[in-house]
Amino acid sequence: MYRFTRTILVKHAADIPLALKFALEVTGYLKKTYDIKMSTGAELYGETRVHWFYDFDTLDGSSQLNAKLGQDAQYLAMIAKAKDLLVEGSNQDKVVRILG
Repeated sequence: MYRFTRTILVKHAADIPLALKFALEVTGYLKKTYDIKMSTGAELYGETRVHWFYDFDTLDGSSQLNAKLGQDAQYLAMIAKAKDLLVEGSNQDKVVRILG
């Protein structure tokens, strides 16, 4: 089992409500379209970051999902709409192997 996490820095603290709305929109879309049990949240202290995370069984499955998302016009349009809310290049992706 693996866990994927993505974090992105929100440009301005005042934009947190809009960034969270965007995060929930993406999460809902991925759940509905790809049956991913994804969750989202925001840091309470420190940086103004939004987080997404989900678990998956195989690295190949994650790679296949990424390929599909790269071709998904609706998903890409959602991402493009949020470009003014998020700091470009601030996203950090991590994959953790869950041992227990």
